[in-house]
Formats: sequence, structure tokens, C-alpha cells
Amino acid sequence: MRLFWLDNLKAFGVFLVVFGHLIPESYLKQYIYSFHVPLFFFISGFLFDRTKYSFKQYLRKKLNTLLVPYFCFAIFSYLFWFFVVRNFSISGKSLAVNSLKPLIGILYAVGSDSWRDILNPALWFLPCLFVVEVIFYFIKNKYFLLIFAVLGYFVAYSSFRLPWSVDVAQTAIIFYGIGYFYKDRWCTYKNLPFLLVLHLVFCFTNGRVDMNNMIYGNIFNFYIAAYSGILFWLIISKILGRNKICEYIGSNAIIFIGLIGTTWFVIRGGVYIISGVKLESLSVSSSIIASLLQIVLTIPAIFIINRWMPFILGKRKYAAG
Repeated sequence: MRLFWLDNLKAFGVFLVVFGHLIPESYLKQYIYSFHVPLFFFISGFLFDRTKYSFKQYLRKKLNTLLVPYFCFAIFSYLFWFFVVRNFSISGKSLAVNSLKPLIGILYAVGSDSWRDILNPALWFLPCLFVVEVIFYFIKNKYFLLIFAVLGYFVAYSSFRLPWSVDVAQTAIIFYGIGYFYKDRWCTYKNLPFLLVLHLVFCFTNGRVDMNNMIYGNIFNFYIAAYSGILFWLIISKILGRNKICEYIGSNAIIFIGLIGTTWFVIRGGVYIISGVKLESLSVSSSIIASLLQIVLTIPAIFIINRWMPFILGKRKYAAG
């Protein structure tokens, strides 16, 4: 049985990922980045069930549902960049990159450098989640999370990025573990005001956060801001009740994330061709409209992938939704 509030939460997270990539540096962006990536690791941990599979079965499942989508969307993004963006780019950034560089970047799977960020940097999340899920399979005691919290803190000071965001995984696994170990210990509705105040205070006293780039600010503030923000929106998601649109977005979250870079270029290119205007920096209202347009533009791809190309998602046959 699908959990309606989980779909609501995933749909909200998808919108924040799309919206967060569009808006300039601001207090709003600081708020979004304080918890939107930890939110997805938390959700993944909530869904984890060690008893369902042997490790061999589990590993095969994660290869199919995380790495296969990663490489499929990454290769598509590369082909789109090579044949379309390089020829119709409205900025010089894409033209200045050697065509082999992004291919190596796909294999290295880090979304924060020039080897990957011209394609779809949001894809870094998938190999990182794969690393987290493989490691967590062997964690039986929640106190092991403290070890990773310490590792994540020190690794963040390194200027050298590890492949597949293994460095980020040391911090991400904390939220994954919280989602798993505390899945049945939700805060009650009456705690919403407290959670909101807690989240806002620790979010805005911490400063800029960007997990992809291992920027956490004060690590203590970071964990409290992220966890309180997740719980706040989790409860809101329960209050909202079942919503068909959220269910649709939530069940296809990986496709939305996989095509963020492509849909944004289509919008930018379309606006430039029609009006000659380059969309470099958007207002909040324009970012909301552009985010909704990106979501709408992804719908045909969702239909095509689910109907005729389910292997991209690690599925063998068509699944409705």
C-alpha cells in the first residue's frame, strides 16, 4: 500500500530541487538547501528493509534502480549536450569544454566540478545514494551513525573529491539512518510550531549549505536544521492528505531529477529563440513559473519511459503511473 504522505513529501522535495537550482543566492535558497537533499536520504532510509533481500539480491536491486538510471540519464544528458547544447548554446560555457571531459565526469560521478556540471549535476545524488545504501546494509546498530558523523565532518575539509560522492555519503548516511531507525517515532501535530521555530533558527544562524559541495557550515546547526525541517514538512505532508498530483510526481521522482538539466535548457532556449532574452538570473516568481514548466515538460518523458523504456528505471515491464 502506498503511503500518501510519502508521495506528498517526495513531490515537495522534487519541486524544491527544481526550484532551488533556479533561484539566485538568497535567504530563500539558504532555507531550501538546509534540508531538501537530506530529505531524500531520509525518505530512502524510511523505505529500507533489510529482511526482504539477501545482500546479493539487495545489491542487484540497487544496481538496477539507482546505477542503471544514473548512467541512462547521464548518457542522455551527454548526448543532448553534445548535439544540441554545444550547437545552440546561449552562453559560452558549454562550448569551452572538451567533449571527452564530461564522459570521464560521468564515470567519476561527482556533480560539483566542471567535469559534470555542464550536464545535469543533480544526478550526483543517485551514485551517492547507492554508496549509502550498500554501506547501511551492514549497519546493525544506530550508534555506528556517530562514527559516520565524525568521518563526514573531517572529510568535508578535504579539497579532493572522492568518486561517486563517497565523501558526501559519510554525512548523507546519518539522515538515511534516522529515516530507518526512527521511522515510527514521528513528532505530533502539536509540535509543528516548535519544529518550525527550531528549523528557522538553526537554518539562518548556520549560513549557506550545499551537500553536493560538502558545505555544511556549523555541523551541529546543520543537523538540527535539516532534521527539524524534514519533520516539519513530513507532518505537513500528512495533514494535506492524499493528492493525485503529488502521487504522480512522487512515484516518478527519479525521472524529474534525471531530466532537470535538459528541461531547463529547453526553457532557456525557447525563451531566447522567441524573445532574444537570456535567462541568467530569475526572480522568485519567475523561478516558480519555470519550475512548474520543467515539471510539465517532463510529463511526456515519464509516459515514454514508463510505457516503452522501463529498463531505464531498472524495471522489466510497464508499470502504471
